[in-house]
Amino acid sequence: MIPLVVAWTVFAVMAAQECTCSMAIQRGGWCDEHEKGYVASIEIHSEMLFETLDAHGHVIAPEFIRCTRCLEARETDDFCGEHRIGFVDGLAYLSPLTYHLANGEIKDLFRIACPVCRKNAESYGWCPKCNVGMVGHVEIRDPESFKTLSRAYDTLLSARDTVARCELCASAMVVDGRCPVCKITYKDGKPIELPE
Repeated sequence: MIPLVVAWTVFAVMAAQECTCSMAIQRGGWCDEHEKGYVASIEIHSEMLFETLDAHGHVIAPEFIRCTRCLEARETDDFCGEHRIGFVDGLAYLSPLTYHLANGEIKDLFRIACPVCRKNAESYGWCPKCNVGMVGHVEIRDPESFKTLSRAYDTLLSARDTVARCELCASAMVVDGRCPVCKITYKDGKPIELPE
């Protein structure tokens, strides 16, 4: 009889060798076989950037939240602009991109009948006929959320291109953070000068 730990290790190694790209594209996941992930249908080759995006959210217990606005956002499925944290169904999303994606509806690209919406799903765009925006394969019905999400989509593209120079900068770009190595602080995906 094979010990459970050995059996699980063998299964994990076998599972890691199988391509999961089709599921990763649809669900915003990571394919271990090809070492790439997808968020809003954007292909990402940096696991650090992918993990920073935290596309599926996570639980933050209310006792660890110090900000009143964040606590309100947690109760009302809203976003705290100061701390860049949004909540959907009790899960925390640490960027406008992932928060607004979580509020959208994932669509099967092969079942989108409208040619404008299908074209928009290749990146992003608004369809006046259907009165919806597509950001990748996610449908957004609120025009303001769509505008915010479109800007965040462009920021992610810039961050993805920045990975070759510095993965930490790329990660800082998507969360309005600071790269501890390059000492660059980002706001809306762009470097900013901080007062001395």
